[in-house]
Amino acid sequence: MGCQGSKTTAKFSHQAENNEQTNTMTNKASDVPVFVSTEWLSEKMKDGGGGVCIVDVSWHMPQANRDPEAEYKDKHILGAHFLNLSDCKDKSSNLEMMLPSPDDFAKCVGALGIGNDSHVVVYDNNAKLGMFSAPRAWYMFRVFGHDKISILNGGFPKWVAEDRPTTSEVPDVDAVTYSPCFRANLVKDRADVESNMSENRYTLLDARPPGRFNGEDPEPVPNIKSGHVKGSVNIPFPKTLDGDSKLFKEPNQLKDIFSDAGIDLSQPLTVLCGTGLTASFLVLAAFSCGKLDVPIYDGAWMEWFLKSDPDTMEGVPE
Repeated sequence: MGCQGSKTTAKFSHQAENNEQTNTMTNKASDVPVFVSTEWLSEKMKDGGGGVCIVDVSWHMPQANRDPEAEYKDKHILGAHFLNLSDCKDKSSNLEMMLPSPDDFAKCVGALGIGNDSHVVVYDNNAKLGMFSAPRAWYMFRVFGHDKISILNGGFPKWVAEDRPTTSEVPDVDAVTYSPCFRANLVKDRADVESNMSENRYTLLDARPPGRFNGEDPEPVPNIKSGHVKGSVNIPFPKTLDGDSKLFKEPNQLKDIFSDAGIDLSQPLTVLCGTGLTASFLVLAAFSCGKLDVPIYDGAWMEWFLKSDPDTMEGVPE
């Protein structure tokens, strides 16, 4: 089953609501929702899919000793394809999660049958959080100009807990040509962040847990010490998730998170994390609050620690 979308996907945006907590913010330039519920996706599948392409984008930290592609082949949402984030990145870089080139991204998603008009629904398999890598995939699609992108709220764990259809069968797919449109305004490099330290054009947010931000806990990447970019503000990414339901919080709750950290959402922001993955949670949170243009410093703390002047860092242990 291919994933090339139809021109009818725009009508889906307000069908994502049900009696569960559901964030109904829609993506700019399309009417698809940022989040869809398990009930919504199940109903779409019963209707034959309607241009929706489901993609498992599970990724785990190396120390978890998990193989997301093997897990996908063992069990996944019926009709879902697998996008390997370890392959869909800049493999020439020694940094963990650098974005791929537009051409490489196009090859990765085109191979899954994803066309420019496809409504893509991404999910991942993280029982502890409900989602972990899906926000990064959402961000990647947006960087390359794809607004018809949604996240399955609660992810695969919620889908399985509700006894919804799963399979080990990998669906057939006809590759298509995908045409990316790179949005440079959604990506920052180290030079830009360095110049901002004197120019103060935006506030830099760090999505890592406070122990790593403050230099009290180790980084998960070998030979990288913890600490943070001087002047950055810490908003740990798990704050964006409801600890009980494991769903992404509602916009009014997300606005309070930013406000409590002293962040004015009307002012420019940039986000980083340890390697580039969890920064997307804060981008997603800002987007859900109506701020659509927050970029990520893709080199993240890993690059900053390796390449920047120690005087630009704080909290780094001896």
